Amino acid sequence: MDKKIIKIWNQEDASLFTNIEPKSEINDIEIPVDGSGMIFAPQEQEKIGTYFLPALGPAPKWCTFLESLTEELEESKSTTLYEDYKFLTPMDLEKLQASHLIGTPALKAYMHGYFMDLKAYQKLLSAVNPFAFEKFKKDQIKNRLAQTARINLKKAVPKANIDYMKELESRE
Repeated sequence: MDKKIIKIWNQEDASLFTNIEPKSEINDIEIPVDGSGMIFAPQEQEKIGTYFLPALGPAPKWCTFLESLTEELEESKSTTLYEDYKFLTPMDLEKLQASHLIGTPALKAYMHGYFMDLKAYQKLLSAVNPFAFEKFKKDQIKNRLAQTARINLKKAVPKANIDYMKELESRE
């Protein structure tokens, strides 16, 4: 550990197990002897940082509610079925010139549209409009240049010879 991070390494293969990065600086670290998965880290704040890692060991006897809490979290963990897919409507497919894919394994029908593999969608999008990224990049540069403040040179008005300065400005 150092002031910003606690790193825990796997003993068998020396791979990184996890990192703990609190918002305030860490002063010390204490791992209880009883083999529990609790870690205490005094920090530059009022409360001691308390972390529970069930993979390191069970919860101590005095805080058994942590076990039930982690069991509830494990039960509620669910993966989304269409996580790596892009939802497309029939109009989107026409814009991508891919309406001929309807009924093929490349598209999965769902409600009023279709799911397409995200990688296949990105390839199709780049094939239909190969210069989209360059256009996007140019637009971003144009927006940034428009947002930046331009240097405005103001002529300093002299303290002496004000009448002469006005005469020179009128000639211009």
